[in-house]
Amino acid sequence: MAAAGGGSALGGTLQKALSLVGARVLGNVLTLGYTLILARLTTPTEFGLIMTAFAWIMLLSVFLALNLESGSIKYLVQYRESGQPGRAAGFIRLNRMTIFGLTLLSGLVAALAWWGGAFGDGAAMLGVVAVTVVAAPVVALTRVYGRHASALGQVLRGGVPIMLVRPAVIFLLVALIWLSGARPGLTVYLLLFLAAFTVTALVQALLLRQTFGFAAGVPREYDEARRWFATGAMMAPLLVLRDNLKHVVVAAAGLVLVPAEVGYLALALSIMAFVYFAMKAVDISISPQLSRALHAGQTKRVASLLDNAARLKIAGMLAGTVMIAGFGGMALELFGPEYRASLAPLLILLIIPASDAVFGPAQIVLNVTGRQDVIFWVAGISTVIMVGATALGGVLDGATGAALGAALSYAVQQLILRSVAKTSAGTETSIIAVFQRESGK
Repeated sequence: MAAAGGGSALGGTLQKALSLVGARVLGNVLTLGYTLILARLTTPTEFGLIMTAFAWIMLLSVFLALNLESGSIKYLVQYRESGQPGRAAGFIRLNRMTIFGLTLLSGLVAALAWWGGAFGDGAAMLGVVAVTVVAAPVVALTRVYGRHASALGQVLRGGVPIMLVRPAVIFLLVALIWLSGARPGLTVYLLLFLAAFTVTALVQALLLRQTFGFAAGVPREYDEARRWFATGAMMAPLLVLRDNLKHVVVAAAGLVLVPAEVGYLALALSIMAFVYFAMKAVDISISPQLSRALHAGQTKRVASLLDNAARLKIAGMLAGTVMIAGFGGMALELFGPEYRASLAPLLILLIIPASDAVFGPAQIVLNVTGRQDVIFWVAGISTVIMVGATALGGVLDGATGAALGAALSYAVQQLILRSVAKTSAGTETSIIAVFQRESGK
């Protein structure tokens, strides 16, 4: 019976994992689909402005939540299993209170900035700023509750609305505009995003309506709030670079580039994301086995897992590079003849997934071996460097220079993580180890 139960649990976990990957892949396809339609409907300048606003919505949502939700997997699980519903309820409520308070603050700052003339005098820009301030907390709430739900075992209910419903609704709304023949202004497109974010939040709330019932009517306790904030701050740089890499680069480029150039870069990042996801999917697939092998001190097993992951990544990287180099120009022209200018940035941005393939899952090794402090400092400093390098590259050589700055800064980050993993954990995660072991046979 135990074996049957274990097999059933393993099967359920595998099914959830495959469902999440499937939702993410389909979501990426839908994202590329509505990006294609948007590019065809708008001018490169309008497209660049839309992508810049979208990036700032996502980044502002991270600030509004202060990344408190990253503690869900630690604190919610601990409080639920140890019979501390008051602290669990307090943790959940504090997340909402933080978003609400910082939303008011961001609205006040935006109003003062507008009054001071920081956004110019155009009504369109006023609409962009207003929609950004309203949309960001909606995105923050869905991400926060998605993370809470995952910690409580409701991974699909919490995550699928974000990964699949949101891009599906945006795709549907943009497609309807395309079919209608309308050519709305910039603010209307952002309102479509806001509508999609709202639908996503409602669907998620419907799916999770009973998940947080344990917190209803329970006196809330906030005595460990300082720990909650500290955990959020420690993991924030990782969240920014891991889940919002594209938005960081687009926002940084938007500081120095004309909107059309930002649009070329954003499109290149959207296509690069498919190869980037393939690299991360390999890491996700081996992370449970790698964690167990590291904890058990199984050196040969660790080496075998890293070798297999490296081979898969290099094969995928080569296939993706060949396809993009051979057919990327023709594919980009589907978005409009102007977007062939995205090809050079796209080829350069392939350095990002290539870095993952070459230097390996050093972040996983450091996390498992208790070196979260290294991840924090490296990710934090790398974020600052990436913003600066992207902006500097943009000043020097437009979208191509911005892509080079972002890609090289990411590669340096991966190199540093690999070096620290080797010196502190004694694990060589890079492809160098594969060649060394092959030559030693």
